[in-house]
Amino acid sequence: MKLSIFVSFTALFLGACTVLPAKHEVSQTEVSDEDKAAAEEIYTQPYSAKYSAELAEQLVKNASIRLNSAKVGITNLVGVTGQYDKSSPLSMVLSEQLVQELHSRELSVLDFKATDFIRVTPKGDFALTRDYLELDEIMPITHVLVGTLSHHRDGVMANARLVNINTKEVASVAQVFLPAHVVQQLSEDHGKPVIRKAP
Repeated sequence: MKLSIFVSFTALFLGACTVLPAKHEVSQTEVSDEDKAAAEEIYTQPYSAKYSAELAEQLVKNASIRLNSAKVGITNLVGVTGQYDKSSPLSMVLSEQLVQELHSRELSVLDFKATDFIRVTPKGDFALTRDYLELDEIMPITHVLVGTLSHHRDGVMANARLVNINTKEVASVAQVFLPAHVVQQLSEDHGKPVIRKAP
Protein backbone atom coordinates (compact mmCIF):
# COMPACT_ATOMS: atom_id res chain seq x y z
CA MET A 1 0.00 0.00 0.00
CA LYS A 2 2.78 2.40 0.99
CA LEU A 3 4.75 1.38 -2.08
CA SER A 4 1.84 2.04 -4.43
CA ILE A 5 1.24 5.48 -2.87
CA PHE A 6 4.95 6.32 -3.24
CA VAL A 7 4.97 5.18 -6.89
CA SER A 8 1.80 7.18 -7.62
CA PHE A 9 3.24 10.30 -5.95
CA THR A 10 6.53 9.94 -7.85
CA ALA A 11 4.69 9.58 -11.17
CA LEU A 12 2.53 12.63 -10.38
CA PHE A 13 5.58 14.70 -9.41
CA LEU A 14 7.57 13.76 -12.51
CA GLY A 15 4.55 14.38 -14.71
CA ALA A 16 4.27 17.94 -13.41
CA CYS A 17 7.88 18.73 -14.25
CA THR A 18 8.53 20.78 -17.38
CA VAL A 19 11.56 20.32 -19.53
CA LEU A 20 12.91 23.70 -20.57
CA PRO A 21 14.75 24.15 -23.85
CA ALA A 22 18.45 24.79 -23.68
CA LYS A 23 19.44 28.44 -23.50
CA HIS A 24 20.70 29.85 -26.75
CA GLU A 25 22.92 32.86 -26.63
CA VAL A 26 21.54 35.80 -28.58
CA SER A 27 24.13 37.26 -30.87
CA GLN A 28 24.42 41.01 -30.49
CA THR A 29 25.32 42.83 -33.66
CA GLU A 30 27.16 46.07 -33.20
CA VAL A 31 25.56 49.20 -34.67
CA SER A 32 27.89 51.26 -36.80
CA ASP A 33 28.45 54.94 -36.17
CA GLU A 34 26.82 55.73 -39.53
CA ASP A 35 23.64 53.86 -38.55
CA LYS A 36 23.56 55.65 -35.20
CA ALA A 37 23.95 59.01 -36.90
CA ALA A 38 21.18 58.17 -39.38
CA ALA A 39 18.85 57.12 -36.55
CA GLU A 40 19.58 60.29 -34.60
CA GLU A 41 19.04 62.44 -37.69
CA ILE A 42 15.44 61.24 -37.89
CA TYR A 43 14.70 62.77 -34.50
CA THR A 44 16.68 66.00 -34.83
CA GLN A 45 14.83 69.30 -34.55
CA PRO A 46 14.23 71.44 -37.61
CA TYR A 47 16.93 73.96 -38.47
CA SER A 48 14.79 76.87 -37.28
CA ALA A 49 14.94 75.56 -33.68
CA LYS A 50 18.69 76.18 -33.64
CA TYR A 51 18.14 79.88 -34.34
CA SER A 52 15.34 80.18 -31.78
CA ALA A 53 17.69 78.69 -29.19
CA GLU A 54 20.34 81.25 -30.17
CA LEU A 55 17.85 84.11 -29.79
CA ALA A 56 16.82 82.83 -26.35
CA GLU A 57 20.41 82.43 -25.25
CA GLN A 58 21.23 86.01 -26.28
CA LEU A 59 18.12 87.35 -24.53
CA VAL A 60 19.18 85.72 -21.28
CA LYS A 61 22.82 86.77 -21.65
CA ASN A 62 22.08 90.39 -22.61
CA ALA A 63 19.40 91.04 -19.98
CA SER A 64 19.80 94.21 -17.92
CA ILE A 65 17.29 93.00 -15.31
CA ARG A 66 16.84 89.92 -13.14
CA LEU A 67 14.80 87.69 -15.39
CA ASN A 68 13.58 85.42 -12.60
CA SER A 69 11.10 88.13 -11.58
CA ALA A 70 9.80 88.77 -15.12
CA LYS A 71 6.49 87.41 -16.42
CA VAL A 72 6.96 87.18 -20.17
CA GLY A 73 4.40 87.19 -22.97
CA ILE A 74 5.75 86.19 -26.39
CA THR A 75 4.33 87.83 -29.51
CA ASN A 76 4.98 87.22 -33.21
CA LEU A 77 7.89 88.93 -34.89
CA VAL A 78 6.64 91.25 -37.65
CA GLY A 79 7.99 92.52 -40.95
CA VAL A 80 10.25 95.49 -40.34
CA THR A 81 8.68 97.49 -43.20
CA GLY A 82 5.07 96.49 -42.51
CA GLN A 83 2.27 97.93 -40.38
CA TYR A 84 3.12 95.60 -37.46
CA ASP A 85 -0.23 93.85 -37.79
CA LYS A 86 0.67 90.73 -39.81
CA SER A 87 2.82 87.73 -39.06
CA SER A 88 4.18 84.94 -41.24
CA PRO A 89 4.57 81.17 -40.84
CA LEU A 90 8.24 81.78 -40.02
CA SER A 91 7.30 84.31 -37.35
CA MET A 92 4.71 82.00 -35.77
CA VAL A 93 7.09 79.06 -35.64
CA LEU A 94 9.87 81.17 -34.12
CA SER A 95 7.47 82.43 -31.45
CA GLU A 96 6.33 78.91 -30.56
CA GLN A 97 9.93 77.73 -30.34
CA LEU A 98 10.86 80.72 -28.17
CA VAL A 99 8.22 79.68 -25.63
CA GLN A 100 10.03 76.37 -25.24
CA GLU A 101 13.52 77.87 -25.31
CA LEU A 102 12.86 80.61 -22.75
CA HIS A 103 10.93 78.26 -20.46
CA SER A 104 13.81 75.78 -20.54
CA ARG A 105 16.05 78.64 -19.39
CA GLU A 106 13.78 79.06 -16.35
CA LEU A 107 11.97 82.22 -17.44
CA SER A 108 8.34 82.57 -16.43
CA VAL A 109 6.49 82.51 -19.77
CA LEU A 110 2.74 83.23 -19.82
CA ASP A 111 0.65 81.80 -22.66
CA PHE A 112 -1.90 84.57 -23.06
CA LYS A 113 -3.72 82.67 -25.83
CA ALA A 114 -4.82 79.99 -23.34
CA THR A 115 -8.48 80.23 -22.36
CA ASP A 116 -10.03 79.29 -19.01
CA PHE A 117 -12.12 76.57 -20.65
CA ILE A 118 -11.80 73.66 -23.07
CA ARG A 119 -13.76 73.86 -26.31
CA VAL A 120 -14.90 70.35 -27.30
CA THR A 121 -15.77 70.02 -31.00
CA PRO A 122 -16.02 67.23 -33.59
CA LYS A 123 -12.72 68.49 -35.04
CA GLY A 124 -10.85 68.30 -31.74
CA ASP A 125 -10.60 69.69 -28.22
CA PHE A 126 -9.00 73.11 -27.81
CA ALA A 127 -7.88 75.50 -25.08
CA LEU A 128 -6.06 78.03 -27.27
CA THR A 129 -7.78 80.84 -29.15
CA ARG A 130 -7.06 83.88 -31.33
CA ASP A 131 -10.37 85.51 -30.39
CA TYR A 132 -9.49 88.33 -28.02
CA LEU A 133 -13.02 88.24 -26.56
CA GLU A 134 -12.26 84.81 -25.11
CA LEU A 135 -9.07 85.93 -23.37
CA ASP A 136 -8.51 87.46 -19.95
CA GLU A 137 -8.44 91.25 -20.05
CA ILE A 138 -5.91 91.49 -17.26
CA MET A 139 -2.84 89.26 -17.11
CA PRO A 140 0.21 89.57 -14.85
CA ILE A 141 2.60 90.09 -17.78
CA THR A 142 5.52 92.38 -16.90
CA HIS A 143 7.56 92.01 -20.09
CA VAL A 144 6.71 91.24 -23.69
CA LEU A 145 8.95 89.73 -26.34
CA VAL A 146 8.65 91.71 -29.57
CA GLY A 147 10.75 91.89 -32.69
CA THR A 148 11.06 92.27 -36.43
CA LEU A 149 12.05 90.22 -39.44
CA SER A 150 13.95 91.88 -42.27
CA HIS A 151 14.35 89.99 -45.55
CA HIS A 152 17.71 89.91 -47.29
CA ARG A 153 18.88 88.18 -50.45
CA ASP A 154 20.48 85.30 -48.52
CA GLY A 155 17.98 84.96 -45.68
CA VAL A 156 16.13 86.78 -42.91
CA MET A 157 17.48 88.84 -40.03
CA ALA A 158 15.50 88.36 -36.82
CA ASN A 159 15.75 91.08 -34.18
CA ALA A 160 14.09 90.35 -30.85
CA ARG A 161 13.84 92.38 -27.66
CA LEU A 162 12.33 92.04 -24.24
CA VAL A 163 10.37 95.17 -23.34
CA ASN A 164 8.81 96.25 -20.05
CA ILE A 165 5.11 96.39 -20.87
CA ASN A 166 4.52 99.40 -18.58
CA THR A 167 7.62 101.58 -18.97
CA LYS A 168 8.52 100.40 -22.53
CA GLU A 169 12.13 100.09 -21.38
CA VAL A 170 14.14 97.55 -23.35
CA ALA A 171 15.40 94.91 -20.93
CA SER A 172 17.25 92.69 -23.39
CA VAL A 173 18.05 92.32 -27.09
CA ALA A 174 18.97 89.52 -29.48
CA GLN A 175 19.72 89.17 -33.17
CA VAL A 176 20.19 86.18 -35.43
CA PHE A 177 20.39 85.63 -39.18
CA LEU A 178 18.39 82.73 -40.65
CA PRO A 179 19.81 81.46 -43.96
CA ALA A 180 17.51 81.22 -46.98
CA HIS A 181 17.30 77.40 -46.88
CA VAL A 182 15.95 77.56 -43.31
CA VAL A 183 13.37 80.19 -44.26
CA GLN A 184 12.38 78.10 -47.30
CA GLN A 185 11.50 75.15 -45.05
CA LEU A 186 8.80 77.28 -43.48
CA SER A 187 7.53 78.79 -46.74
CA GLU A 188 5.71 75.67 -47.91
CA ASP A 189 2.01 75.06 -47.31
CA HIS A 190 1.98 71.69 -45.48
CA GLY A 191 3.96 69.97 -48.20
CA LYS A 192 2.08 71.53 -51.10
CA PRO A 193 4.31 73.36 -53.57
CA VAL A 194 4.11 77.12 -53.48
CA ILE A 195 3.25 78.66 -56.84
CA ARG A 196 5.73 81.34 -57.71
CA LYS A 197 5.90 83.78 -60.59
CA ALA A 198 8.19 82.84 -63.45
CA PRO A 199 11.33 85.02 -63.61
